Amino acid sequence: QDRKVLSPRWCAMAPKKSVAISEGAGQDTVDVEESHKFDEASLQNFLESQLQGFSGSLSVRKFGYGQSNPTFLLQTSTGQKYVLRKKPSGRLIQGAHAVEREYRVMHALGQSGFEVPKVHLLCEDSEVIGTPFFIMDFVQGVITDNGLRSLPVARRRPAMIVMARCLAKLHKYDPEKLGLLSGRPFGKMGGFYPRQLATMARTSDAQVVGSAGRIPSMRSLEHLVGLFQANMPDDASCIIHGDWKPDNVIFNEGDGEPKVLAAIDWELSTIGHPMSDLANMCLAYHLPTGKTFNLPYVPLDLNPDSGIPSEQEVHEAYCEAAGRKYPIDHWNFFVAFSFFRLAVIIQGVAMRAALGQASSAQASSREVDSLVQAVDAACDHAYSIMSKAAPPAKL
Repeated sequence: QDRKVLSPRWCAMAPKKSVAISEGAGQDTVDVEESHKFDEASLQNFLESQLQGFSGSLSVRKFGYGQSNPTFLLQTSTGQKYVLRKKPSGRLIQGAHAVEREYRVMHALGQSGFEVPKVHLLCEDSEVIGTPFFIMDFVQGVITDNGLRSLPVARRRPAMIVMARCLAKLHKYDPEKLGLLSGRPFGKMGGFYPRQLATMARTSDAQVVGSAGRIPSMRSLEHLVGLFQANMPDDASCIIHGDWKPDNVIFNEGDGEPKVLAAIDWELSTIGHPMSDLANMCLAYHLPTGKTFNLPYVPLDLNPDSGIPSEQEVHEAYCEAAGRKYPIDHWNFFVAFSFFRLAVIIQGVAMRAALGQASSAQASSREVDSLVQAVDAACDHAYSIMSKAAPPAKL
């Protein structure tokens, strides 16, 4: 089963104080809210018996990121730091919030030398803290916003370039050699975009039906699906992150050359098309100026003095590192598909908000209407990109 856009996880994602999806909060932590508290004494006992080298009394704080799978900083009185990532409490959609999959891919990649936090253990026993969870190292560094505004100007271009090269490194790993195709397969080789298109269209229809009349169908959906079906790109398969963008990468601190210390938030990882990751990384290059989609993206500042590289520079860096032909064929398809995917994500948040199921208080009609407008804006933008690039012949 594809994990990238089935989206129970994404559609379950809603921030605490707003229906809109907010940008990353770096490595800042907050006190654990009542709704996210768990039995810390039970966790302490578990780690003392199961985590080699663990020592000291435990204190717990929550990271601002990790809306879908709550993420916590664990500190001990002896100076140790770990990160706990868990499923949320309560009733969950089957297959959602799969921390077990996150642990599996991070463990496989970490053992092969890819930049992920070292994972220590996976606990599938809900008796310990109420849900399954895994423990990994805390990696001290910089998590920027997706517009790179929190980075010094001089670090912005090299940060994007090193991200592109790191992504190319990820896509070179053989999922079979990493054990991701044995046992319970991590994903399917081949046919990623046809499956994703069918899944997203089905998910969108289900969200409309499930909203009890509050959420309409996307106005461009039927025409957009037809364009996608008529202009499918060549197939390719590799391990994909599923949400590759700056706020899911930890960079080194300081003013030196940026390095990717670790990639985080592997919840949407699967076997998929490599361009889905690159398109996700480059999505901010294609956001219309002055518009918002209630997403964790803002249009990149492409003024000459902003320090942001051109999209072409990012492509060149990726293709050189990946050994892939440049320029990239069918690029408009990949970008348009990413916008469609995000439209489905917002629609899911809108449905939950309309039904009062979001993690915030029940949304007002105005907030729900704003999300519905964002759904159509993202879908319409995808249709505009596709219709300009592929009328009506194949790209």
